Amino acid sequence: MKRESAGAVPYEFTLFVVGDEPNSVLARENLRDICAEYLRSGTCKITIVDVQEDFQAALDNNVVVTPMLLVTGPRGRSTIIGNLSDVDRILLTLGCAS
Repeated sequence: MKRESAGAVPYEFTLFVVGDEPNSVLARENLRDICAEYLRSGTCKITIVDVQEDFQAALDNNVVVTPMLLVTGPRGRSTIIGNLSDVDRILLTLGCAS
């Protein structure tokens, strides 16, 4: 198991998408950009779940709409729905707003 450096708080993101639908593609791109630009390197673990391929995971996590992001981080667990284009709102949810 990889240990995080002192002071680093890991974020675990699980993004539920539907194939290559436009909002799903945009959500994937936005999540990667947010991690790269606003969160420290090595603090993000991203899992992408295509509900067409793993419908059971969607059921297990109560996914009723996509794209949907489950976040586990220093503020606990949160759910964000949409294509993740509202960066300010996402940073606020993550506790990273400036």
